[in-house]
Amino acid sequence: MSSQIFKDNTFPRHISDVMNLMHMMVFQGTDGEEKWETYLTPKQKEYVALGLALYYQCDHCIDHHLAALCKIDKVSKDTICQHINSMILFLRIDTRVIGSSEKNYWIKAWQRFAKLISFQSNDPDLPYLIALAIGIARDDEFLIDFCGTQVVNSCESREINPRAMVGELEAVVIFMKAAASKNRIVDKVEKLFA
Repeated sequence: MSSQIFKDNTFPRHISDVMNLMHMMVFQGTDGEEKWETYLTPKQKEYVALGLALYYQCDHCIDHHLAALCKIDKVSKDTICQHINSMILFLRIDTRVIGSSEKNYWIKAWQRFAKLISFQSNDPDLPYLIALAIGIARDDEFLIDFCGTQVVNSCESREINPRAMVGELEAVVIFMKAAASKNRIVDKVEKLFA
């Protein structure tokens, strides 16, 4: 396999190989032999992955997906980080624990912010895909419904199968949850054997 997702001496090699294969399937739409139809662009997948890496605070994942985005999007690291960090900070507000007037303000502020990010990224779905991914990752019913509805409506207006696109987004979320969980603890586990 071309890249190593987990680089440590403790994690079982056969599981690492499975994760490398999953990375290739999720981000490239292939297992090296068979190619599948994909519904998210490589840029969308990498932005979602970076958003989740920042949300989970995984430095290894942040570095990997930021480098991938700089190649794909031809935008500076500073610009990408400014936009995504702002978005993740905004999405850390748990709307399940705020009042209805605060939630209404949050919705209006999010819509303004999403419009700005959409314009700057030239992708109207991107902020909603990232927010939906975070909603899925933290099992936030409000974010799933609010942002998922936007994604479904956008897909349907472009005659894209929304179930397939959301399913592909779920695959990115599941992969990133596993990768971030593992990569955040490599140094801590390695200290056991020092």
